[in-house]
Amino acid sequence: MSSKFVLVLFFVCLVLVAAAITSCGGSSGSHITAGCTGGPFNVVGDWQGTLSFNGSSSNIAGVINTQGQAVFFDDSPINVDPASGSVTVLPTITGACSFSGAVTAYLAPPPGGTSTGSSQGNVNSATSISATATVASRTGTFTLSSFSPLTGSVAALSGSQVGAIEGAAPSLVPLTFTPASGSNNMSFTNDPLSSCTLSGTFTQEGTSNVFDVSITFSGVAQGCPAVGTVKGLGFESGTDYFNINNGAAGTYLYAVSSTSAFVLEVFQ
Repeated sequence: MSSKFVLVLFFVCLVLVAAAITSCGGSSGSHITAGCTGGPFNVVGDWQGTLSFNGSSSNIAGVINTQGQAVFFDDSPINVDPASGSVTVLPTITGACSFSGAVTAYLAPPPGGTSTGSSQGNVNSATSISATATVASRTGTFTLSSFSPLTGSVAALSGSQVGAIEGAAPSLVPLTFTPASGSNNMSFTNDPLSSCTLSGTFTQEGTSNVFDVSITFSGVAQGCPAVGTVKGLGFESGTDYFNINNGAAGTYLYAVSSTSAFVLEVFQ
């Protein structure tokens, strides 16, 4: 079995799982310690990282919100990595120098499926997290750093946009965005005549590039990329991670589910 294939199968479980654990020891799994000092650190914001496993690595991006919820996704272009759009929900990360707990990984098909594992790690600073994660007796190392995915200030989207859904059910959906009251909050809908209608909200947390997301699907179930309500976290970026828009310059809005392999990329 090639290292790349193994990395795809265990990506979410190992990588993001590892990230979830904030400890404060060294930068590798062998140096992670629960008896660390320092902190608590402010970890609310946008993060990106790398999972190293069996000599291969994969890139991820995601968000940690004010409640410590940590959600990440494989941000590889869809034509490069079969795991693109896979989602991992990490344990709560409050900024304490160390933590450990269970992680849930949702892998995009094929093969799809849900896996759980355990991880432990260090919050080395407000800009650095290192961890290890173990799933199905396999262990990987993870490094995460804070970053600013957007050039300029966060701003609510308005008017016609395109929504590209990756993960469990890839599809393109025309959307209409409307700025809502308060900060850079926004709501959106699709064509009400569509067999699958959807509506949702992005609620900004303070002035940060972190949004709480809720998307509700209704109509003909078999025509929808998801059923019921999908909740998770979001952020704005200047990068077309999935290369859906041919990498064109612009503002991209991402929503990452906390309960499934579902990532929404929005662009004009």
